Amino acid sequence: MAKLNTEILNSWVQMYTSKFKLPETKVPCSNDECNVQTTMFGTNLHERVIKYSGIENLLSTFECKTCRAKSKAQALIAKLTAAKV
Repeated sequence: MAKLNTEILNSWVQMYTSKFKLPETKVPCSNDECNVQTTMFGTNLHERVIKYSGIENLLSTFECKTCRAKSKAQALIAKLTAAKV
């Protein structure tokens, strides 16, 4: 599955809004350089929707575990570099 374009994202949001499930159980990472898909369904999906403050925000900003770890590492490096100066 490719990244969610606007048309697909809107159809997924509509389906979740009406049936509280997605057309597929795999949600792609929003990072353009990543092709990881994370399984989300049932209570796992519903808890993530709450955590991300809505299904549209979840689908458009979700990052896989690897990308989140990479972002945290880059932020820490930037913070340490700034502290040296």
